[in-house]
Amino acid sequence: MADILAMAAHPDDIELSTSGTLLKARDAGQSIALCDLTEGERGTRGSREERRRETERANRVLGITAAERWNLRIPDGNIALNDENILKAVQAIRYFRPRVLIFSWEHDRHPDHDACHQLVRRACFDAGLAMVRTEYDGEPQRPHRPARMYCFFHTYERTPDFIVDISDQMERKLAAVAAYSSQFTVPGFESDTTRNEPQTFISEASYMESLLGRMRHWGFMIGARYGEAFTTVSGPLKVNDLLGTI
Repeated sequence: MADILAMAAHPDDIELSTSGTLLKARDAGQSIALCDLTEGERGTRGSREERRRETERANRVLGITAAERWNLRIPDGNIALNDENILKAVQAIRYFRPRVLIFSWEHDRHPDHDACHQLVRRACFDAGLAMVRTEYDGEPQRPHRPARMYCFFHTYERTPDFIVDISDQMERKLAAVAAYSSQFTVPGFESDTTRNEPQTFISEASYMESLLGRMRHWGFMIGARYGEAFTTVSGPLKVNDLLGTI
């Protein structure tokens, strides 16, 4: 079981978009779990095996074990909204039984991110239906639906519904992103300059500069140094005490 489950299309999506929030949850004693839909095997840089090794390094930074991070091994670039893929995601949700589920927003430049949103939303609903049957390790799984669903942003974004202060987690977040050295150039972390592979949208230094600038902007909006932004899926947030929002 996990208090928070994060689901995204590719290894490194979660690190880029929401790992600061996950680290903050762990710092507060909450349990977290991660689920990648694909292995990112269609990426221009690196290989399937290299992405696996990088994910292991990122897990160590995040302080989680291999059992706390699943990969559904849906084909990269073909996250189809079909029964097989939906049931894989349902199985993960029922296994981790999160109170909160976070996943990709519905609009992005990468079609896999859009597809991830649609698949996870459908799976979250189906996971709560008793007539949708799944098994794990030969045993029937019980229905489960998270209490709240929130979305994080990739390239495209909208005005956030709320922003999490990740200032204290920022260095560890960058270390988790830097674990994917085949994909990114992170300031202050060693990168492989000998790779004979083409540059991509995310491997250019300008991409990381824009990511850092956006987190700095989100932090500024809430009076912090760095932030990660989210939008709600399951309606308005419940507030018990106005002073608790300060």
